[in-house]
Amino acid sequence: MLTLYHFPQSTCSIKVRLLLAEKKLDWQDNMLVSSEHHHLTDWYLKLNPNGVVPTLMDDDLPVFESTAILEYLEDKYTDTNFRLSNSYMRSQMRAFLIFVDVWPTPAVRTPSFQFGGLLRKFTAMTDEKFKSLVKKRPLKAEFYHSFDKNTGFSDAQIFTSFDVISRTIKRMDEMLQKFEGPWLMGAEYSLADMAVLPLIDRIQDLGLDGLWQDAYPSISHWLIRAQQRPSSLKSYIIGSRLSEQFPDIVGGAGSLSDWTDTYFERKLQV
Repeated sequence: MLTLYHFPQSTCSIKVRLLLAEKKLDWQDNMLVSSEHHHLTDWYLKLNPNGVVPTLMDDDLPVFESTAILEYLEDKYTDTNFRLSNSYMRSQMRAFLIFVDVWPTPAVRTPSFQFGGLLRKFTAMTDEKFKSLVKKRPLKAEFYHSFDKNTGFSDAQIFTSFDVISRTIKRMDEMLQKFEGPWLMGAEYSLADMAVLPLIDRIQDLGLDGLWQDAYPSISHWLIRAQQRPSSLKSYIIGSRLSEQFPDIVGGAGSLSDWTDTYFERKLQV
């Protein structure tokens, strides 16, 4: 029996839900509540010492790190295949999965915290409670030390995250051109699409889609196709998008165009 511990809004949780849906696998839903810090409790840390979601339980075996979970599901449930059959294409897909984990995944955390409602949560905390929570985070302590809990990130930090996201967009556009679409690896929808979709969807939801709308319309077309897949409609449960959780401060597509306009203006001045 498969069981998934996850958050609705976690981009890493969403990409695992996407593959579970694509493979039409049955799984038990163990949704955790991030605001209650279920992922930092002793019982959960015994399952996942990293203290993050998602964690997939296969009977009593815990599998964690979202990309490792994707590979595990591909290895075990082979009726459908999202890793591609061609050896070269599979190597290119794996290279992109590594890129996504190393670069855009951490970069997207910066605008998510600054504009997505989480800064408000931390501002309401006492300094003591905030420090206590940071100490419990095995992997993200450095990240939480990188911003001010009352003001968040500096403009320079935010624009640095935009640099990484822009490089990701450029790489995706190059893949769509090289492999001739409609998906990142060509004709077949693959783990590459599932791995990055939650990140690009998040950037759009935050209102920062101006990072690609004019320069890379191919990304807009890809995103619409990906969002409309039945697996996406099933995987984006209520609360997956921050605009649903914080409608008063997250405005959706285009709402932060002033930030993207300023970013591009500064790039021209360099």
